[in-house]
Amino acid sequence: MLYHKKISVIIPCRNEEAALYSLLQKMPDYVDEIVVIDNNSSDNTYRVARANCAKVFKEKKNTDGIGYGFAHQTGLTKVTGDYIISMDGDDTYPVNSIREIVTYMEINSLDFVSCNRLPLEDNQAITTMRKIGIGILNSLIAFLYGYQFIDILTGMWVMKKSVVPHLNAFEGGWDYSPEVKLAALYNKEINFSEYHIPYKLRINGNSKLNMWKTGIGHFFFIIRRRFTKDNDLNKLHFKSYALNTARAFKALIFLLLLKIK
Repeated sequence: MLYHKKISVIIPCRNEEAALYSLLQKMPDYVDEIVVIDNNSSDNTYRVARANCAKVFKEKKNTDGIGYGFAHQTGLTKVTGDYIISMDGDDTYPVNSIREIVTYMEINSLDFVSCNRLPLEDNQAITTMRKIGIGILNSLIAFLYGYQFIDILTGMWVMKKSVVPHLNAFEGGWDYSPEVKLAALYNKEINFSEYHIPYKLRINGNSKLNMWKTGIGHFFFIIRRRFTKDNDLNKLHFKSYALNTARAFKALIFLLLLKIK
């Protein structure tokens, strides 16, 4: 527990036996509950989770073989903590940062924190092309929504249990990652912020993500959500909107220049 609050961790997994073992071995003792959601693994992910004191549930639903969002949503129905930490099971996210993130939320009365990886402490942890992709999506959101994200695609976020009923996020695949952050950001009942975390290079297993297919999918999903679920947003203040858009494109140009060098 932290601050007399129960701490729960949700870890969606598919074929992450090696990375999951390493991750669970590092889990701090103040974490009260670990919930692993096994999304159609064919390796020993389920057994590794059970052997390391995690509660394990299976979620078979998927969209074109990807059940990332379905796994997260199932996890939210299973956890019992006051604070819920969601993180990928690839052992690239810092479990030792949980205390400082919860402290940040307590001090600032926040309900939802997206844990941004940028700028990287290890520049090799994310490829240049992925950095450019993140920059493009951040810029798109700034243009459509008027808010400058630092890292819309992080696989780690923290929320209070009380905000779960207010989240309007139901995508079953990879799009759940940008969706849950946008849903939290623009809900009047949720106080949202970003918080920088260290992020490390993946060394166990292989990523399940197809970079180009997923990135293009995210791009059109964000546009679609803006003009459907989020079409009732108040008109953005022009000065703030223009400023955020300018900053977004400045950041994108910087990333492109890095690629050229």
